[in-house]
Amino acid sequence: MCRCRVPVILLTVAVFAAGCGVEETVVARVDGVEVHDERIQLYLERVTGTRWAEVDSRAASRLFDQFLEQETVIHALGDQSEGGEDDPVARSMLLRRFVEEVCGPPPTVSRAEIEAAVDLQMAEVVPEQVLIRQLLLWDLAEAQEVRARFDQGEEFIALSRELSRVPNAHDGGVIGWVIRGTQPDDVESQIFSLEVGQVSEPVEGPAGYHLFQVLEVRASGQVSEVVAASEARLGLESAGSREHLSRCVDQAVKRAGVVIFKENLWFDYRGRFAED
Repeated sequence: MCRCRVPVILLTVAVFAAGCGVEETVVARVDGVEVHDERIQLYLERVTGTRWAEVDSRAASRLFDQFLEQETVIHALGDQSEGGEDDPVARSMLLRRFVEEVCGPPPTVSRAEIEAAVDLQMAEVVPEQVLIRQLLLWDLAEAQEVRARFDQGEEFIALSRELSRVPNAHDGGVIGWVIRGTQPDDVESQIFSLEVGQVSEPVEGPAGYHLFQVLEVRASGQVSEVVAASEARLGLESAGSREHLSRCVDQAVKRAGVVIFKENLWFDYRGRFAED
C-alpha cells in the first residue's frame, strides 16, 4: 500500500487517490493537465439547469465525455485561460472553430448520393412537418419574460442573440424541419398548434426552458421532387458534417491523451474513456 507523506506545516492537507500523487478532486487529466471535479459539476449544472448531484449517471457520463472532448480542443487551440473556458456555449463554438481551422470543411456530397436519397424520399408519404427555431433559457421566469418581450414586438433573432444558450443562438437557433410523431408529447402539442410566426409557451426540457417559433408548415403527403432534392442534400450534408466533426475531435483526443480517474467520480461512469 502506498503512503504519501504530507508536511504537517501545510494549512491545507491534500487527500490523494489511488497511486499517490492524484488528489481526490482530480477526475481526469487532459494533455497532462488535471481536471478537477468542481469544473465538471459546474458544467453539468450549466447544461442541465439542475444541481449536479441530481444529474443521473447516464447523462453525467455523456456530458463528462463532451467536456473532455472539448477540453482537448481548447488545449489544441491554445485557448486555455485560468481554469479554462467553462461556458458550454463558448466551448461548443471553440470546438467548431477547431474543426474549421484544423480539419477543414467536410467532404462534399456527390450527385449520386443525392439522387439515391431523393428516390427514397419520393417513395414515402411524409407526415405533417414544421420548420422551427428555438430559444433556450435558464428557468421558467426568464422564459416567460422573454416571451412577453416577443409579444411586445422584439425580434426573435435579437432575443436569441442576447439570451439563448443554444450553440447556434447567433443565427437564431434554427432546429430545422420536425416531423409529427418524432418529439415528446409536450413539445408536439405546442409546435403543431402554432401558426407561422407564433411562439410557443415555455416548454421544460433537461437543459432548461424552450420557446419555439414556427417558420413554415408542410401538410402531410408526398413531397415534391424539388423539396426532396433540397432535403436530401441538407440531410446528407448534416450527416457528413457530424461524421467529420466526430473524426476531427477523435484525432484531437488521441493527440492530447485523456486519462480519467473513475474512483474519484461521484457517479457510475460508463462513457467512451472507461476502457482507455
